[in-house]
Amino acid sequence: MFTYIYPIAILLMFMLIYEGMTTALKYAPKKIKAITIGSMFLILLRFLSLFLLLIYEKMQYVYLLKPFVFLELIYMPIVIFICTYIFSRNDKIKLNFFYILSAIFLVIYIILIVKAPLYANLSNIYGYSITLKNSIYSYLILLCINSFVFILGFKVYGFKYADKFGAVLLIIASLIAIISIIISVIHPNFVGVIILGELIWVTTLDYGLRKFIR
Repeated sequence: MFTYIYPIAILLMFMLIYEGMTTALKYAPKKIKAITIGSMFLILLRFLSLFLLLIYEKMQYVYLLKPFVFLELIYMPIVIFICTYIFSRNDKIKLNFFYILSAIFLVIYIILIVKAPLYANLSNIYGYSITLKNSIYSYLILLCINSFVFILGFKVYGFKYADKFGAVLLIIASLIAIISIIISVIHPNFVGVIILGELIWVTTLDYGLRKFIR
């Protein structure tokens, strides 16, 4: 059963990416359109890589995908920020903060990709999977971000003009992401579970983008 769930999840993400890109292109305000489409493109690169790792049989191709497999370290904080920005409807949240945030996670990503040793494993469920030595630190970053947003979601819910259902989605998405990250850390055989959190966050982003449709 689990053998089929993983490829289905990847294909589902492709559909969510298409929905997000087309909606952002047509309806998103200019100030978040570019960053949303950029994030979706990074998600596409990562999930294409995961799909190729699933179907590849030759080891020599695996390490060529190294730069793309860990892109969630860049785009997940961005996706989370965009969702928070959309649902809070709070002008006090400035996009300048987003650019600083993006730069920080880009630097972290480059350091990890260049410096961290890699391990490749073959699984009946995921095909080839690439993990970083001491990958717990990269997971810890995402865990801290989602934990912060889980708490922040309750505050967003209390904002006067906030999208209440959107705030609830922030809480749910961050909670599911936290659980999926913990499972991936505790049980290495379930490392693919982490994409569940990504699926929920991209679904949340798609919902937020559709709020711009008039």
